[in-house]
Amino acid sequence: MGKWAGKGIAITVLASVIGLTSCKKETSISPENRVVNAAGTSTKSDYKPNQPILLNGAHDITISGESISGGPSSCITLTNCYNIHIINCKLANSREFAVKLSQCANIVVDKCDLDNVSIGVYSTNGQNIQVTDNTMKNIKGTLPGETMVGFEDARTGAFSNN
Repeated sequence: MGKWAGKGIAITVLASVIGLTSCKKETSISPENRVVNAAGTSTKSDYKPNQPILLNGAHDITISGESISGGPSSCITLTNCYNIHIINCKLANSREFAVKLSQCANIVVDKCDLDNVSIGVYSTNGQNIQVTDNTMKNIKGTLPGETMVGFEDARTGAFSNN
């Protein structure tokens, strides 16, 4: 073994730690393998209870199998994030948004149950936001109409909802 044997692992771990400390985390997120409590092929009974998730500057992660009751907060709030997949989650009981996105890109919200929230998924100044194969019910709506999915471009004032 040469002089640098074993150093690559330490450098990789250090790089991972440096990358993870750059995002603001206000919840119990496990950084191992950059997956948030992955449940694999989650079924509705596999949800793991969690506090609302708030990330700033995060990227290349999956949020899976979470059961989040937002209360006065949004269930998941992402700001300046990219390449994030939210899958097989139960997001409920929030006076705010199930998923609130601001300045995010390449976000997928897939196969989630959204229930009893003010707004389902809302994106401001986002790019390539995909909302597919979700179940949404009891969307209360604070914007005109009951907004399940809304996109806003704050620079132009354009708004669209579904």
